[in-house]
Amino acid sequence: MGKSKSRSTPYRNLGARSRPRADEVQADLALAARRAEDGSELVEALTTEALTPTQRSPEEVLTTYDKLTLQIEEYRRCALAATAREEAARTREEAARAREEAARAREEAVEADRQRIRTDLNLAAQAQAEAEEIRGQLAQAEARLDERDAHLRDQEKAAEAGFVAEAERARAALDAELAELRRAASAEVAAERERWMTERTEALAEIEQTRRERLADAERVHAELAQERQQLTTRAQQLDYDQGALREQEIQLERRERDLEREVTARAAAEVTALDRDLQILRIQYAAAQEAVADLHRRLAEREQVLLKIGSSDPAHVLDEMERLRVQNAELRDKLAARIGDEDLDRLRWLEQQNRELNTAREQLSYELQELRGAALADRINNLQVKQLADAERHFEVLTRGYEGRIAELRSAIDALYQDRPDPGTPLFPRCVAMDDDPALDEPGEVSGDLPDLAGFARSLQTTMFAEHDRAYRLNDICVLLGGLAMSRLHLLEGMSGIGKTSLPRALAGALGTDCAVIEVQAGWRDRTDLFGHHNTFERRFEETEFLQALYRAQTPRHRDRPFFIVLDEMNLSRPEQYFSVLLSKLENDDGVPIQLVTRGDGRAPRQLVGGTSIVLPPNVWFIGTANQDESTLEFADKTYNRAHLMELPAQRPRLDRRPVPALPPYGTDALRRAFKQARRAHREDEKAVLAFVEYLTGDLQEHGRALLGPRVEKQLRTFTPVVVAARQGDPTGEQPEYGDADQDGRSLAADHFLAMKVLRTVRGRYDVTVTGLGKLREAIRTAWDLHKMAGEPVRCVRLLDDEVHRRES
Repeated sequence: MGKSKSRSTPYRNLGARSRPRADEVQADLALAARRAEDGSELVEALTTEALTPTQRSPEEVLTTYDKLTLQIEEYRRCALAATAREEAARTREEAARAREEAARAREEAVEADRQRIRTDLNLAAQAQAEAEEIRGQLAQAEARLDERDAHLRDQEKAAEAGFVAEAERARAALDAELAELRRAASAEVAAERERWMTERTEALAEIEQTRRERLADAERVHAELAQERQQLTTRAQQLDYDQGALREQEIQLERRERDLEREVTARAAAEVTALDRDLQILRIQYAAAQEAVADLHRRLAEREQVLLKIGSSDPAHVLDEMERLRVQNAELRDKLAARIGDEDLDRLRWLEQQNRELNTAREQLSYELQELRGAALADRINNLQVKQLADAERHFEVLTRGYEGRIAELRSAIDALYQDRPDPGTPLFPRCVAMDDDPALDEPGEVSGDLPDLAGFARSLQTTMFAEHDRAYRLNDICVLLGGLAMSRLHLLEGMSGIGKTSLPRALAGALGTDCAVIEVQAGWRDRTDLFGHHNTFERRFEETEFLQALYRAQTPRHRDRPFFIVLDEMNLSRPEQYFSVLLSKLENDDGVPIQLVTRGDGRAPRQLVGGTSIVLPPNVWFIGTANQDESTLEFADKTYNRAHLMELPAQRPRLDRRPVPALPPYGTDALRRAFKQARRAHREDEKAVLAFVEYLTGDLQEHGRALLGPRVEKQLRTFTPVVVAARQGDPTGEQPEYGDADQDGRSLAADHFLAMKVLRTVRGRYDVTVTGLGKLREAIRTAWDLHKMAGEPVRCVRLLDDEVHRRES
């Protein structure tokens, strides 16, 4: 069975069209219709044959009928798909027709403007013709005056022949008439001149009044700015002073915390010792209590034995029994007394008395024994307390000796600090002063004032970087990099680790014969002090960071006229909107106010610092930040993306042929900037074409991608495009592997890169942009690409949108 084949191809084969043309849709639709008709005829024929039982069996007929029915359904589905494709093509044609109507309306508006301009030119031509006519009339008047002068001369000659009186009268009349004409003309010219002078004076007065008002407004604004600047300077000085005071307080608090920690440790040890002593006392008391309890248990057991011997365990019964026995004993004694004699009775009473005395003595001895046992226990407790007090005394002696030793160490440290404290004449910025004394940096570098040809310059950079630094980069990437140098002084290089993000600015600096400083960004950076350093008030010196030293080295005579690159490696380990905020504002709008490092300088001041306290942002410095996209990094804010030029390097480097490379002349910063300006003058048409391409997509970008084009983006596009076009001129180089953009010229390369990196990048992660909207946006870009006759394919835009669709779908 025939199935319709999709015309969309994988992204890596971007040479084929992914959108069906109208003629293809019509052909597919006609083919599907013919197949459907052929299938219907076959079904009718076979159905007719199936009715004749002599030719085919019923099973064969039914099988053939089912197959043909399925084939008809397949043909109908193809026809429906072709119809849908035709409807889509018709919709796109209507959209294109609407866009053509809009373009035609724009052309009509332009033609109307041109007509108005022609009308104005015609009016100007008519005014010029009228002026020429007036000049002709003046010439005729002058000719008539000349004729009258000639007539007067003739009359003078006639007067010489005898008509003197008549000639005099005629001459006097003509002179009077001529004088009257000249006087009238002079009066008219004077009145016109007076009117013109009055109008000119009034206009000049009005202009002067306006100028004075604007000057007053400017002076007022300038005064307000100066006042605000003074207030900001005062606040900055106060903040620096407060920061120094806070630093001193932090040092004091740290010392107090250490002392408190030692004191708490000592007190804790003393408390532990006291608790140990109390624990021993409690243990002794617990042992004594256990002995008392054991004694009570013993007595209780004895009494229980006695009660068992008695035969009862009930105390009331025992008391009754004792009372009964006492009564019985008294009766028995009475009976005995009645029986025994007096001698025996006396002896019995003496024995009872002895028994009572012995019981009393026994009880007294028991009480004394308990007292002796209590005294012994108290003696044991006192001995333990004395021992614990002695241990505590020895412990406090050890602590005292430790504190005395620590105090001696602190005194020695304080004495050493005061001895090693720098002299007030020591430079506040020692490393910057050392650069001033370095003869290699103090000697001006030689630079070429010639304007480089950007096309040859880009190819020379490619071969020089590969030959001298063994770093191969694509020519398109180098052209885009040059356009980025013209567009912004902040660059962001993104991509996977190990593809040469840090090596690119190093190789570029080596090829240009200049310097490149690499600064490793730390994850804990929060403010400008992490970038520039801070003032150590105790040691009276400034902690100069590598970034500050690089910024100062760029201003030395050796580098001030050459491009200088400062690489912020792993720039998104921390938030650039915090620690890089001062430079973000300076790069956007440099007001000429230097960046203040300290409130006042001490010792010898570096030559390149303003007032010994502030540093300016030199115009020859470009900042290049590298960024990895993983879980250890942070996402750049739109504030940083909008001000920067963004590049993503490919995963693989191209293979280049090694060949001898002539040395590049050391081009200066001014020469490069003049070359960028010359490229903009030479390629204004390409600039307008790329701008028209981007503006054509404004509605689709806003509708399907929620992307807006601001004035800053348009300004960057006008600066970026001409340099890329100028650098990409000439035959393309054969590079392997190629990433689908080998067929792009400078105009299409600039449009593709700028649209992808500066506009479409904003759709990443936006939840209000759907997969359907991304597909429509991709189709709109392809349509606009073909409509504006761009070379090649928009590979970067399509790759970005496809990756975003794949990310959302997975």
